[in-house]
Amino acid sequence: MSEIMSGNWNQMPWRPLREGIKQVTLAMGADDVTVTLGQVLAGHEKKPHSHPEEQVALVIEGECDYYVDGTPYHLTPGGFVVVPSGVEHYIDVHDTDIPCFQMDIFGTPRPEFKEKYTEFLASLKK
Repeated sequence: MSEIMSGNWNQMPWRPLREGIKQVTLAMGADDVTVTLGQVLAGHEKKPHSHPEEQVALVIEGECDYYVDGTPYHLTPGGFVVVPSGVEHYIDVHDTDIPCFQMDIFGTPRPEFKEKYTEFLASLKK
């Protein structure tokens, strides 16, 4: 059974991932899904990648071009794109001073996100 969790992302610390990108991992007690929030600034370090987990990328605020298999999808608030398993993708925020605030939902758990965020939280207590 999944751990029952509740919280508010506005009160959670952001973990820096790389230049111009930071992340919060939500619902770390869930067994069958991983959810993250990302804040991406224009000029961020782009990192095309793929992974075996299917992903839904959803823009909450700001805008971006989200490349999936070489095709750009221009996302604005409420926009989303589904990234199939194993397909190369990346986000590109450009031509704006407004950060892109986006949610990623992974249909298969990504335990490394929980582990890294747990380590990050522990480092803040030292």
